[in-house]
Amino acid sequence: MKRTLILSVLSMVFCAALGWTQQTSVASKLGYPQTIIYNGKIVTMDDESFASQVGTIMQAMAIRDGKILATGSSAEMRALAGPQTKQIDLKGRTVLPSFIMTHEHPTDWAFQEPRALSHVFPNDNGLVIHRWLPSLPPNEQMAKFEPTFKEALAKAKPGQWILISFNFGPDYEWATEMIQLFRRSITKEYLDQLAPNNPVKIKNGFITSVVNQKALDELRSVHPDLVVIGDQERERGFGFVRPMEPDAMFKGKTALLADVLKAEMELWVSNGTTTYGSSTYAYHNYQAMDYLDKKGEMPARFGWDYTGPDWSINFLRYLAGSLGHGTDHLWLIGARDAPGSNCMTIPARQEWQESQGQQGGGGLDQCNFAPGGRGRETLEMIIKSGLRIGGLHSGGDKDIDYLMDVIEQTSREAGFTLEEIRAKRHAFDHSAEAPRPEQIPRIKNLGMMVSQINTILWETHRGASVTAKKYGVEYTNWVVPRKSLTDAGVMTTFEIDRPLPHKVFFFITKGMNRYNDRDQMVYGPNQKTDRIVQLKALTRWGGYYVLRENLLGTLEPGKFADFMVLDRDFLTIPEADIPKIKVLMTVVGGKTVHLGADLSREIGMPPVGPTTWTEPIPAGWEPKPY
Repeated sequence: MKRTLILSVLSMVFCAALGWTQQTSVASKLGYPQTIIYNGKIVTMDDESFASQVGTIMQAMAIRDGKILATGSSAEMRALAGPQTKQIDLKGRTVLPSFIMTHEHPTDWAFQEPRALSHVFPNDNGLVIHRWLPSLPPNEQMAKFEPTFKEALAKAKPGQWILISFNFGPDYEWATEMIQLFRRSITKEYLDQLAPNNPVKIKNGFITSVVNQKALDELRSVHPDLVVIGDQERERGFGFVRPMEPDAMFKGKTALLADVLKAEMELWVSNGTTTYGSSTYAYHNYQAMDYLDKKGEMPARFGWDYTGPDWSINFLRYLAGSLGHGTDHLWLIGARDAPGSNCMTIPARQEWQESQGQQGGGGLDQCNFAPGGRGRETLEMIIKSGLRIGGLHSGGDKDIDYLMDVIEQTSREAGFTLEEIRAKRHAFDHSAEAPRPEQIPRIKNLGMMVSQINTILWETHRGASVTAKKYGVEYTNWVVPRKSLTDAGVMTTFEIDRPLPHKVFFFITKGMNRYNDRDQMVYGPNQKTDRIVQLKALTRWGGYYVLRENLLGTLEPGKFADFMVLDRDFLTIPEADIPKIKVLMTVVGGKTVHLGADLSREIGMPPVGPTTWTEPIPAGWEPKPY
């Protein structure tokens, strides 16, 4: 029987032919594992192919110093135990590598969904008064806005922040209507009249927000180069006033901000996600995570990409020297600035143009990555410096043509070989309407990766539903074309890009069936994949995207002990039951960060993480059961 034992203490790899007596002897001398999980179905995901295969399935796993010491049978692993080893009988439960979400930003979600902020500030006596409008149709929410605002303002102390968020609905069913109503109804002038003496930020149900003058003054005290754009205001290089909460609201309060970000990451961990690839979007978010990291309290891992504002070539060259470097919990994975646009190589349908008030011109959107624009110039600087393009928002297929032009042309001018280009793993995210089939060989040749957002197969205010109306249903095969990319040998990864950590398994099924429940349509049926391809995107391929494939993404000796224990078997249950999966336990680097009450009683350990929180969830914001 093949046995493997890799002892990270000596950085040695032992041959599979070693006898079990030798393995036990070495383990005894060098230290016993702190934890052994056994009698489980441990899905290692060690298959290196693009086929629908998970690789080796083991019964047991031994963990020492945050890494996997060995995998094997229950008897083999239990033989390694010492007197202090914690042994956990899984009673046949399935274990998966924990999920890696590329293009996921918990630093935004911490201020968008209520649980983290409510956990850290359970009353109105703290830094911020927060209110979450209930899950009602948009007109009813808007009717409640001003009374809710005035009630919060009456309780606010001078200078105390007020944060109010509208609600897209538990299934984002009101997103389109809410976006339109918010744009018409909430303005800076309106907020200035309501609250001239308190800084205010109002969210539309997602990232977009409006702030008042007092809030802008607070942000300008930190970022004096603020740029004004209509009712929305942002600092150059950030967008959507993202630095407002971390840099202005939490100015000088790094420890408090760290508590909020930690709580949000714990929510994601409790649903199986333990690694993110994203920008921090504000300097104080990075400082807060660094604060947690130095204290040994980061509950998850964060591969961050740089988003500005300094795009000078010399600064980028310094960053290029730091690519892939950092700590076990915080490291650099690339850079990006302006997002890709929705420009396509095909014209919008005439009826769509008329419905949008467009006349003639083919309905082609301007391309952000076309020659001469700021987006193109920044991409060229990133490539020229030797950095990697990572975390890049993208839209239509034409901008991806321009993106690949930049990678090829600027790399050649900078003297990079094809092998050096491929080694960077340049990437674009979302895959909203790209790549088209003809682009895939070029993507493969350049060694690129594609982060894909199954969410837009489900939403109706954007994504496949809109693509069908705008261009024709046949072009929805260009939306998240995971099967075509997989068949071509291109690694894809997984993102939700929404504050919906409890819906990860649901969105796996969206990639499998591509069925939109509200439209009752299957969009791009030839891009369906099975659950294994979706799982590879969430695990081993995600490890490559965040430049940590030697440590993350699979459950193999020498890698981080990052895994989850499920209440049912992901590999065998009916597809309709996948969204019902519950994560009973999540471990990050050998440390239990989430442990639900049921399993905790069974294994004799106290509950850990959000399962222990007692703060009530505002009405309409509760995770929807399946």
